Amino acid sequence: MMGVDGWGSEDDRGEATTVSPLVVQPPKLSDRPGWRLAADVAGKLWNAPNTALGLLYGGAGMAVGEVSHLLGLQKRAPGVQWRDNAVQFTNNPLGGAGAVTIGNTTTYSDDPYSPEGRRAWARAEANEGHPVWEHERQHTIQGQQLGPLYLPSNLLGGVNALLHGEDWWGKHNWNERGPKSNPPRPWANDEG
Repeated sequence: MMGVDGWGSEDDRGEATTVSPLVVQPPKLSDRPGWRLAADVAGKLWNAPNTALGLLYGGAGMAVGEVSHLLGLQKRAPGVQWRDNAVQFTNNPLGGAGAVTIGNTTTYSDDPYSPEGRRAWARAEANEGHPVWEHERQHTIQGQQLGPLYLPSNLLGGVNALLHGEDWWGKHNWNERGPKSNPPRPWANDEG
């Protein structure tokens, strides 16, 4: 009779049954922590030209925001932090309608981590099913994958959506499909 060592066991009637030996697969290279770190660093280097533009953009907005705050024209002072795979500029007048991700930087018009920001983003997050920073983090991953091709891809995707009668973030903008998915991911294969 076989034991319960992975090679065999007894069925409900007490009779021996044969079970294939356990096959142990070696971990994939991408599952190794050192490999993930190396790939992340390589992606950030590949994305560095975009990140440099994002730092200039967010920094310019931070300067304008500081002046506006000092003059009483902007309620909250701008801030900067590293979070969710990006240098994040918060309460930034260049955040557009909400957020702009360029390279490994995200420029927010508010602070999405504050209680006020959480309330402001509630409707958009309910539609997508996840926090805004998860959406924006997917764009940083896209940038790490596409490098200098990210901005042209985003521009072409946005124009494609506009040509299909949608807004910039419509389903025909391939750079928005994955981040809008639930769960969010860098890319989605379909238009629905």
